[in-house]
Amino acid sequence: MSDDQQGERSFDPTPHRKEQFRKEGRFARAKDAGSVVATLAVIAVIVGSEGTLAQEIQQTFLRCHGDLEAIGRNDGSGAFREALALLSALVVPTVIAAAVAGTGVGLVQSGARVYLDNFGFNLERLNPFPNLARLFSPKQGSVQALLSLLRVGFVGYVAYRSLLIEVPTLLTLSGQGLRVGGGLILDAAVRVMLNALAALALVAAIDYAQNRFTLGREMKMTRREMTEENRSQEGDPKVKAKIRARARALARRRSLENVKKATVIVANPTHISVALRYAANDPAPILVAKGHDDFALLIRSEARKYGIPILENRPLARALDAEVSVGHAIPAAHFAAVAKILAFIYRTQGARRGT
Repeated sequence: MSDDQQGERSFDPTPHRKEQFRKEGRFARAKDAGSVVATLAVIAVIVGSEGTLAQEIQQTFLRCHGDLEAIGRNDGSGAFREALALLSALVVPTVIAAAVAGTGVGLVQSGARVYLDNFGFNLERLNPFPNLARLFSPKQGSVQALLSLLRVGFVGYVAYRSLLIEVPTLLTLSGQGLRVGGGLILDAAVRVMLNALAALALVAAIDYAQNRFTLGREMKMTRREMTEENRSQEGDPKVKAKIRARARALARRRSLENVKKATVIVANPTHISVALRYAANDPAPILVAKGHDDFALLIRSEARKYGIPILENRPLARALDAEVSVGHAIPAAHFAAVAKILAFIYRTQGARRGT
């Protein structure tokens, strides 16, 4: 069978098809890339402000325990305000960093393209049944569920092993001061998160490679799709042929209208006719019409209607036809040959008038 009958996608995608896929939001991406980069941004903010955060935590702890009588009065407003201030100091910078980093990764993966169609409220997104149907589908759902379990299991195992390594350090916190203990907890948490992020980054890289491979297969084109796209991009050959035919017909009509303004027709007896005009305001003779074969004969017939002389000069007719476009002056190399012809015509016309 041919490619058209089998529908085999054996042709590489064209730039237009790639752009069409990208406009539809179908491009290679890693699902966890945003999470990895956003978490890294959060860790960077926490590590960068470690000293300030440790001091804030210590001061909050001291202020909350400095008024123990508030517990007896059942007044927790002070502790609540202190906790809220501490959470604001912790959460606001990290949330901003995570949002900026996640948005940046999304723009990089999408080629700095924003898909406004995805914004807005859509009730269909709240319907869980389509997703559940895909999840339990024997073809797609089982594979996706298995991959998700493997992803979670792998990252969880790496985090678990990292946490086991930090356990001996965490068991010594009871003998440490508040500032030192807080620093140890922070360092241990950062190490565990970095190890887990490394595992998640590996999963994201594999996911991106698999997504890119799958998308590449989907973008492959059949011979029929390639032909249809070429037609849509370049135009239907039949339509283009009709347009060219109309353009030629229009050019012929204009050329025939210009023949009546010509001074002389230079001809190659059977194949070429070139109409030249040399008026008082022309700096040089102008080629106003030219044609081959049947159209050449039509130019001569039109010239006879208006009494325009027709002279045979095969080398000059061929040279002007090959070198000069309609509406342009003849080149200086042919001035002498054309001047002889014009002089002959003027003498002949003057002799007829008796001047």
